[in-house]
Amino acid sequence: MSRLPAFSRAQLGIVILLGAVLVLLYAWRGNFVGAPSTADAPVVNPIFVEIAGEVSRPGVYCFPAPPTLLELSQKAGGPKPRTDSKILLASGSRVEVTPAGEYRPQGRMSGPRLLSLGLAVDVNDASAEDLEALPGIGPVMARRIVQYRLNHGPFKSLGDLHEVSGLGEKKLARLKAYLTLSPERSGP
Repeated sequence: MSRLPAFSRAQLGIVILLGAVLVLLYAWRGNFVGAPSTADAPVVNPIFVEIAGEVSRPGVYCFPAPPTLLELSQKAGGPKPRTDSKILLASGSRVEVTPAGEYRPQGRMSGPRLLSLGLAVDVNDASAEDLEALPGIGPVMARRIVQYRLNHGPFKSLGDLHEVSGLGEKKLARLKAYLTLSPERSGP
């Protein structure tokens, strides 16, 4: 049987010291020492609002709570809104700033943008192009949904989509996670 080599006290001290340094480095890099950082804490239900037009930084902005026009204009570098409105903007809203500095709500963001942010598409407001962004919905089905809505009025529930030709139970079950109805349009 072979015998393991013996280490001197100095060699053992160096190995222990290196081990302690590695443990401290691991703890420091893993942020196990000290209080957890709150600067990088995720927003639980972020509110996304798009702003376009006459602002220095157009785009989509994330807020921890529904913002006012003033809060949105400050983030986007736009002119101060003329109206002293306390109206809160809903997630998925789109606002256009005119050359005259007026803030005009434009409804919802486009379907692809909503879906990329994890937001649902409103089946009563969506265009055929918006609906095409949904998984499994092509141009023909998107036009059928819009045409059905135009002929029969707004959908009162997502279950009403069963009435659209070619939209079966399985496909609708997969789509429900991506769809919503405006509160003011939905029925009892």
